[in-house]
Amino acid sequence: MLNEKIAKVHPTFVAHLEQLQKSYETLWEFLTVEDFRRVKDEIEQESCDPSVYEELNWDASVRQSPDLCREEQNFIQARRERQRTTFAKFIGVNPREVEVEDIPVVGIAASGGGYRAMLGSVGYLRAMEETGAMETIMYIAGVSGSCWTMAQFYSPLANGSTKRLAEHLQTHVQTHLANVSSFISLLKTSHDNAKLMMRGVLERYKQQNGAINLVDIFGMFLGGALLTTVVDSDHTSPENHRLLSHQKMGLTKEREVFQDGSHPMPIYCCVHHDLTVEDKEQDNTYQWFEFTPYEMGSEELNAWIPMWAFGRKFKDGENTLRAPEATLSTMMGVFGSAFAASLAHFYNEIRGFVPEGALAKADEIIVRYQNSMSAYHPISPACFPNPFYGLRLPKHMQSSALPDLETLCIADAGMDNNIPFYPLLRDGRDVDVIVAIDLSADIQEAPHFERAEGYAKRRNIDGWPAQAGWPKKMEKKVARGEYPLGTCTVFASTTQSQRPITVVYYPLIKNKEFDPDFDPQTAEFCSTWNFVYSKDQVVQLFGLADRNWRDNVGRYKEVLRAAWERKRNARLSEHHTTSRRDAVQLA
Repeated sequence: MLNEKIAKVHPTFVAHLEQLQKSYETLWEFLTVEDFRRVKDEIEQESCDPSVYEELNWDASVRQSPDLCREEQNFIQARRERQRTTFAKFIGVNPREVEVEDIPVVGIAASGGGYRAMLGSVGYLRAMEETGAMETIMYIAGVSGSCWTMAQFYSPLANGSTKRLAEHLQTHVQTHLANVSSFISLLKTSHDNAKLMMRGVLERYKQQNGAINLVDIFGMFLGGALLTTVVDSDHTSPENHRLLSHQKMGLTKEREVFQDGSHPMPIYCCVHHDLTVEDKEQDNTYQWFEFTPYEMGSEELNAWIPMWAFGRKFKDGENTLRAPEATLSTMMGVFGSAFAASLAHFYNEIRGFVPEGALAKADEIIVRYQNSMSAYHPISPACFPNPFYGLRLPKHMQSSALPDLETLCIADAGMDNNIPFYPLLRDGRDVDVIVAIDLSADIQEAPHFERAEGYAKRRNIDGWPAQAGWPKKMEKKVARGEYPLGTCTVFASTTQSQRPITVVYYPLIKNKEFDPDFDPQTAEFCSTWNFVYSKDQVVQLFGLADRNWRDNVGRYKEVLRAAWERKRNARLSEHHTTSRRDAVQLA
């Protein structure tokens, strides 16, 4: 079979799945042991106890509106007020010159790419925090591995500190997340560990009528590997690791870190693959869903539910039962489920590792079977009760088949676009500057920018910078250097839009001034499917991202100052025009 041939050229992927499957079998062996039956019973009892999960006291309804929820609007106001002084300091002006409404709204769009993306994004974020740039950010949107970064950054493990997050990760990526012996040791360490680790997967087992998806297992292992604190100086021993308590294991809990405006707001992304769309509309077959600590939903439906209600069954806009919020580890598994991608997308991910001699033939096969391979998912994505089942949509949205589906199948948003531009383009967020941190494997070939431009056209967003992205193949012939773009490129809108958007693009590529021999695009340990990093490799990735940011922080300041001056001048001009009009009317 074709997928077997692809697997042969990238055996790390196969080894990763085999490790997951082996640990999957180990899990069920343990479920037959009496102690774990007791854990299972306790989890089931607690899942009905409002004193354990306060959300069991509440019912949820679907909110149908294009507007941001009230909680996010309150956050924006709080963040703007805190930014006045820090923004002025960052761009080098007197705070008295800065009006809150003139401060540019900046969103980070951090790409996916497994542990490479998780570690690389930490390097960028830490450098941004240390240079004062983080204070200028309103949102952080993530895909896949960057979502794992965010999940830990906003948890008690880091509590909004990139320094603490970097220290945490250096001690948590040296053993494979599905290592069987580590997994068993973690389960045996304490009764609480066993219960916390298995809660998500057992709730999913109940939710899916006695079935468990590989994505659920993956999420459990991610949580076991990353969401632990160390209770002894010996971090290498699983016996010294303790999982986060259930009170801290949901996205809703993250609001405690940022809702006062002290940190940017996180936006996690995933997609639903709509296989009912005709071939001629292939660019529009993925429907984006965003998850924040406040809500989950889709701008394409203008439908939203509270984040704590995701996982409940809904019909006609109302939940039909109450259930605890999905665990953080469960959601991390969904956000990072790249292995549930279509066969065509998987090939694009590994294409850079295909030997030169086999590349032309492999490309030919992919082109020939593009349609069928784009619809075929060798591994099923995660499926949840559809919150929008039976929902009545406005006439202009009734082409969506989603309200007819009882289940919502969602997966890694990198299946469509590995850089999450879309949620930052949502009306109401009014983002002026996007800091695109590209940690992808196919960094020059993937159509991230082309798809974003297509999305902007479909949504009538006229401020998007046209022709942004890597030079096309013909242009590459005259470009200098191994990479036609450097470690930072500014793409500014040339339209006369009232809200032009500037993209500041940071690809994680080789920096000869940092290390001329290290290129994360070709280094084997930087493969998306590698889940074991040595301390030196972690430091190397952190260091490259840090250097790539610091080398270009001046350019970022220039972009912010220009955006601020544009908004300030537009406001003053409008005020002047209004004053003149009022004076004429009085005369």
